[in-house]
Amino acid sequence: MFIRHTLRAAIFFFTALILAGAASAQSILVVDQARVLRDSNVGKHVQNQLQSIGAQMDSEVKSTGGNLKSEYESLKATTQSMTPEQRRGRPDLEQRAVELQKKMQNAQAEMSYKQRELVATEQKALGKVNEKLAKILEKIVAERGAQLVVDRSMVIYGAPAIDITDDVISRLNSEMRTVSVTRERLPRR
Repeated sequence: MFIRHTLRAAIFFFTALILAGAASAQSILVVDQARVLRDSNVGKHVQNQLQSIGAQMDSEVKSTGGNLKSEYESLKATTQSMTPEQRRGRPDLEQRAVELQKKMQNAQAEMSYKQRELVATEQKALGKVNEKLAKILEKIVAERGAQLVVDRSMVIYGAPAIDITDDVISRLNSEMRTVSVTRERLPRR
């Protein structure tokens, strides 16, 4: 009888150890944030809106760039057959070159400005998505009794059981399909 109780206690002890090990394995969860933003409905919506805004900005820059290119080609055609002495004798051409250079610098500054605006637009839109993601992650952490959530990009290996990416995408799709993505206008300096 003593052996039977000892055997039961040993089995109970080993079972508790195995369950404790399984429970501690679940204390860390993994989520692929890049995949969440790429595959979720709201992530796709944000990317589509950003592409549209980016295309609009590109067309704004290209309209200016086309004029600069034609000015450059005109100046080049005018000066191509001239000798250096002939060019020095034409201060109007030198003035055109200086003005064109300034316009090109302004166009580059404008392109850089629009890129910063696009980044600001993306950050604002994704900020709204990240707020929702934080709430979803909090719920999943509480449900699973986890203590830590790590991005997939930081993990070399993780068992499929601790990857919550599909669950996060599913919940995000049910709670948020779109978000307002409006072009941010940065102040001019």
